[in-house]
Amino acid sequence: NMAAFYGRALGQLRLVWMLRDPVAKYWSYFWELKSYGGDWVRVTFDAFTAPKLNRSRECLRRDPTSPLWPPSLPPPFGSCAPHLDHGLYHPQLQRWLEYFQPAQLLLVSFAGMVQRPAAVVRDVVLHAGLRRAQAERIAASAVSRRVAKEKQNSKASGHGRMPPAWRREVAALYAPFLDRFYSLVGEAGVPVSPCEERGTRFLDPPPQGEGEGEGEGEG
Repeated sequence: NMAAFYGRALGQLRLVWMLRDPVAKYWSYFWELKSYGGDWVRVTFDAFTAPKLNRSRECLRRDPTSPLWPPSLPPPFGSCAPHLDHGLYHPQLQRWLEYFQPAQLLLVSFAGMVQRPAAVVRDVVLHAGLRRAQAERIAASAVSRRVAKEKQNSKASGHGRMPPAWRREVAALYAPFLDRFYSLVGEAGVPVSPCEERGTRFLDPPPQGEGEGEGEGEG
């Protein structure tokens, strides 16, 4: 119970949620699991993904409006999207908005962070309550810092892109949830960083060869 845990402080909390294209997130997550070694070494992407998509489709055939999340939904909708549910942002945002005002949240575009890190740092610091002059100084210092490639939290780097046939199937599952997510962000007025991403489909992948790339960044 959020209200019982935080009490009066609940309305003072500021939350930052970094989001990326859910297809890229799922691909990166698969390679993170593979990096653990052991039995994961023998798991192929086909064997990993096919039963998960089948389970999600089974649930949606039963109820096309099912949110597929959380995994603890009552039968027969429990665990409807294992691992895929990490990218079901619409029901997750709905849950956050049950407890927090939209202004308490800041959605950060992963692609925007990669392309404009100083702008995102500024927005995050402002969201935390610092004054603009302080935020601009902190953002300026962030421009001069580049994370060494070997320090990036990326498990998909070097593994290329998701096979096109699987990409189409995974993207088709996420598409209606992303549509509902974008609508909710706009209707609720949830802030987005970088600010020019507001009102856009900021999680849609860029054309291949541009922008984020599936093997870049964290899962």
